[in-house]
Amino acid sequence: MSRPNRLTERLGLKEFQLKALLEVTKAINGNVDRAGLLRLFSGIVHQELGITRLLLYERTDQWQLALSHGIGPAAPTIDLDALAAAGDDIHLTTAQEEDRLPGFDVVVPVFHEQRPLAYLFIGDLDEEEQRMSPSVKHLNFIQTLTNLIVVALENKRLAAQALQQERDKRELELAAEMQGMLVPQELPRTEHFQAAAWYQPHRQVGGDHYDVVHLGDRMVLVVADVSGKGMAAALLMSNFQATLRALLQYSDDPLDELVHDLNDKVFGNARGERFITCFLADLDLRSGALRYVNAGHNPVLLRTDQGFSELSTGSIALGMMPRLPFLQVGTADMRPGSLLLAYTDGLVEQEDAHGRAFELDQVRRAVDEVRLAGPAAVIEAVVARFEAHRGGQPYLDDIALLSCAMR
Repeated sequence: MSRPNRLTERLGLKEFQLKALLEVTKAINGNVDRAGLLRLFSGIVHQELGITRLLLYERTDQWQLALSHGIGPAAPTIDLDALAAAGDDIHLTTAQEEDRLPGFDVVVPVFHEQRPLAYLFIGDLDEEEQRMSPSVKHLNFIQTLTNLIVVALENKRLAAQALQQERDKRELELAAEMQGMLVPQELPRTEHFQAAAWYQPHRQVGGDHYDVVHLGDRMVLVVADVSGKGMAAALLMSNFQATLRALLQYSDDPLDELVHDLNDKVFGNARGERFITCFLADLDLRSGALRYVNAGHNPVLLRTDQGFSELSTGSIALGMMPRLPFLQVGTADMRPGSLLLAYTDGLVEQEDAHGRAFELDQVRRAVDEVRLAGPAAVIEAVVARFEAHRGGQPYLDDIALLSCAMR
């Protein structure tokens, strides 16, 4: 070929490459979808450049085949992680790689910040044709084109991921707002009964719950904790709260039957995959008689003039089995001056900077210091000791506290 002809061919090739890159850039700026970008890439490499064998692998959470041409029914098995560990240089296939990469001439890696994003394998099906392999002839251009397309696909994936995260964040904020409406802001009180509470979710939404329901001459006290954290726990707890309120409003069942009904509902909703520990008590405001069931929950503290007692009689957690294997109703006496404190395990499992849990003895001391000042003072004292113990460490779990007193 004469020199003028070679120059003409080179100029024509450069013109083609510039037009191809311009077309790809316009497609990216025009927000062409993933499938459209891959079709454009395949058309340039296969139809325009004459590359007859092509494999493009992308890495997101794991390696996946993004594009295949001229391979047959099944792509060869390639250890891409091992290939990435060997380096990020473009290279011609070696004799040792021929068994693993049959018919491929070139390996084109795409790395970003030392992280592999993609691998392109290209080769020529017609090996008998007497001409320079297009895989080699257009190698630099193919590398540039591959980098452009792969980075665009990665940016699309990251943008979609960011959009989904923003949607999830907004949904979580709305869920937190809704749950905040379900947490009692004011607790009922009478001339002889007072209550106070504190709630701290581990994240924006939580699976702990407290409630005090005034029913004539009775107060129903509830503290509960769903196994696990996050949205699923919060949804199950919201359902539990609604179910309990409905049962209390429309049923006069004794406490043990009420607990059996709750177990049926929790097991049906969670299908045994989650459970709820619960302290449920029925307080007679006239006599101070307290009937309670502790369903797998932390022992509830009752402080009277005789000292502390722990209310732990009851059953296993709700929702663990279709039918509770045993159930006992405990009794206690809340005379005037008595104070009850119920809590979830996030309180006593919280670790300080040295990995030490918040001990129940500190809770007892806080109660003794201020119990005559009433439930609100007790909650404030317990939370103050708890926060001093936590010392800026992240919350490990949701926390709910409920204190009640008879005067």
